[in-house]
Amino acid sequence: MKQTIIKKFAVTGVLSLLGVAVTTAVAADLPAAVKKLLPAAVKEGEATVFGTTMNPRQVKMMNNGFNKFYGTKIKLNQVGGRHTRKRVEVIRALKNNVPTGLDLFWTSSPRALIKGNAIVKFNWSKELGLPKSLMQGEYGIKTHDSYLTMVTINTKLVKTADAPTSYEDLLKPKWRGKLAMPRSPSPWIYFSYAFGEKKAEQYLQALLKKQNVKTLPRYPDVRSRIIAGEYAIGLGTEAWAEIRKGAPVKHPNMDIVILAARAAYIVKDSKSPNIAKLWGYWVVSPAGQKTIHDVRGYSLISTKTGDMYKYVQGKKVIDVPYEWRMKNEGRLSKKFRSVLRGKKKKKK
Repeated sequence: MKQTIIKKFAVTGVLSLLGVAVTTAVAADLPAAVKKLLPAAVKEGEATVFGTTMNPRQVKMMNNGFNKFYGTKIKLNQVGGRHTRKRVEVIRALKNNVPTGLDLFWTSSPRALIKGNAIVKFNWSKELGLPKSLMQGEYGIKTHDSYLTMVTINTKLVKTADAPTSYEDLLKPKWRGKLAMPRSPSPWIYFSYAFGEKKAEQYLQALLKKQNVKTLPRYPDVRSRIIAGEYAIGLGTEAWAEIRKGAPVKHPNMDIVILAARAAYIVKDSKSPNIAKLWGYWVVSPAGQKTIHDVRGYSLISTKTGDMYKYVQGKKVIDVPYEWRMKNEGRLSKKFRSVLRGKKKKKK
């Protein structure tokens, strides 16, 4: 298990190897391989990225950031929804020769897409000069560190002295009936790597049976219900953008931070593969990191201007490897989905 105490990050290859300015990239500053994509991308004109639900203002910010970086007028459609359902739709569409309408799938769980032959291999490091450390297998480019195990508190309902500092603190009697989390197995896959599968299941069962935790359909539902004060503590989502806007929420000083990469993957029937590649190159540049941080609070923990970089300082960070996720995700997803649905184990 890879565990690291984060004290001080050096500027990584994300900043030094890209060779681009923080605000705007002039054509001459871009690597030849990236510049070569621009004429074809301009002809494509438009691309759709599935991954995060954004309001019109946020979509406009993504468009402005991307086009300012490249000096283009390309349209980005940034759409979101339930990833599990969308993966099934994409795989089914491709099998039936029906257009998916997507160019990039922006997710932390690509296993089903790989198995369903729904995304294409692309060596982001070799082809575009991006750091190998950002590669996710043979397919994706890591865009930010996932927040699926983050704890969020409503500051009007949780006193500073009572704020949890460990996951065990969420099992205290005073939080019974005051917790919310997504109805998703994904966080429990990460907990299994960090604490062991048995302990992760026991912890989930305790939340469900002893703490009467409220399970909600989507991650954004958890965030909005915590902000609204319907529940005091949320597990499984972040609220960096809302915190900056002054919402009554914060992330308590937890002793452990469990991370797993979220990455972008090019969809097999993409009509705009050149824009998709440019999007991947841009999003990990300092300019792209600034944009997604301003839009949704996302960032790599190596991006010093990001909230996640500041948050992990001095904490134990457990990074869930891509290879481990690909090997165990299917089995664990099925297992924890059954637990969340209240299904009993079959006797052998």
